[in-house]
Amino acid sequence: MNLIGTSRTARWLKEATLTTEHALNDRCDYSLITAQSNFMHQMHTLEIESEGIYVKIPFKTPKYSAPKPVVFCVSPQFAAEQWQTFLVQLHVSKRYGAHLQLYVVSMVESYFNLIKEYEKLGLVSIEPWLTIKFPVTDGPYLEPNRNVELRNQAAAHTDCLLMYKESVSFVGILDMDDILIPTNANSYYEEFEREYAGSWEISALHYDKFDYTTIKTGELKSQSITSIVKNSRRLRTKDAGKSFLRPERFNSTWSHYSRNSDRKPIYLSPHHEPIFWQRKLVSNNGIYHLKKMLYVNSTSVPGGALPVNPGDNITALISEQHLREIDEDMKKMLTRPEIANLSASLPKDDFYMDIVFSCYNESFYHIRDTQWLYNDITCVNAFNCELPQREDMPCIHSDATYHSGPSMWPITYHYATDSFFSSDIGCYQVLNNHILAQSVPPGDIQTQPGTKIVFNAPYDDKHTYHIKVINSSAHRIGYGIS
Repeated sequence: MNLIGTSRTARWLKEATLTTEHALNDRCDYSLITAQSNFMHQMHTLEIESEGIYVKIPFKTPKYSAPKPVVFCVSPQFAAEQWQTFLVQLHVSKRYGAHLQLYVVSMVESYFNLIKEYEKLGLVSIEPWLTIKFPVTDGPYLEPNRNVELRNQAAAHTDCLLMYKESVSFVGILDMDDILIPTNANSYYEEFEREYAGSWEISALHYDKFDYTTIKTGELKSQSITSIVKNSRRLRTKDAGKSFLRPERFNSTWSHYSRNSDRKPIYLSPHHEPIFWQRKLVSNNGIYHLKKMLYVNSTSVPGGALPVNPGDNITALISEQHLREIDEDMKKMLTRPEIANLSASLPKDDFYMDIVFSCYNESFYHIRDTQWLYNDITCVNAFNCELPQREDMPCIHSDATYHSGPSMWPITYHYATDSFFSSDIGCYQVLNNHILAQSVPPGDIQTQPGTKIVFNAPYDDKHTYHIKVINSSAHRIGYGIS
């Protein structure tokens, strides 16, 4: 596959280097592939070429300046309603010098309005994260959103990494409820620089993720990060960790770390043996994961005490002084009229959160914790969750104009333009579990057990279409016409 870049004065054709953050035996049938090449400055057109077929594709230029030297790339938000987590993440990150880049699939409207007020102040950036749609295909295909890992998180994190690659010193890959508090440092920049220590052999810093349960209240005026922290109780479970990295060393990343971060040879000079990259586990600190937050009455919030740092189990998770500073900053923000006026409309109980958590537990966490999770069997995804829409809880959902390029090998390019947030879809976009057959010629259609075949284009009813069921564990991709 070739990439073609055109500027006002030149046109370059380069063979693309294709890399992936997924293992070849991963159960998800759609994977992140990154095409890499070098092009001229001030390129205005980018095309993909394969076997004489061309398609022009839209592209974004990276940011050359950023509000902070550290940016946190937050996983796409889906049916999101727990606004208290955002306040903790935003104000802790702000105190220690990180800018938040958020991707939103869907979110309760009042929560979205809260984030938009913070965006107006330059404290967070928001991007729509789209469901995958193929407007035109040349044959049957698997519904992509049910067959890509975790709402395509790896692609969102890679997008964020590339967006800030030229403008920040460090990029963090994390979920909204992953709270990192520096230890023996006044900022993230200070901690990350200390841990890297100028080494070329450290590819990324990896922090283990420790699960906690704590409290939350339902009114803006009662929000207290001090109460959330001091009422935290560490759970016995521990989740997969997250990485924080120097962006110049990577061109892609997975949801927890880049799978290119270990044992990769790096040649510092042409005539010397390579050094090999390795992730560094930061053993004296860890991620404070707000796995479960339970509502309590704001008039009877317990006092509590500071928990210890989950990394060293000795020092306090955070200093009292820093906690006071964060709380004071948050309370100042929440008294702004444009924010305070949102309090009545924000969710005051859990609805989508409980459904999604239960779905993840049944389809992923339970399998993982009992050590029955295998990459080649389970595609971790929440699109199979049954999520009812609530008229009393309107949601916004990402949307766009979708396009399909011509059929190409090895990659047919489908893309979207003019992305926006819609209030007409709801928190959950209904996606049928089917293979869409468009202009299918007579023959056998291979599919998986329980999949519905929908003919969405004219076909000759004099011919017979045979459905051939393929065991999903035996065929990674068994879809097409035989």
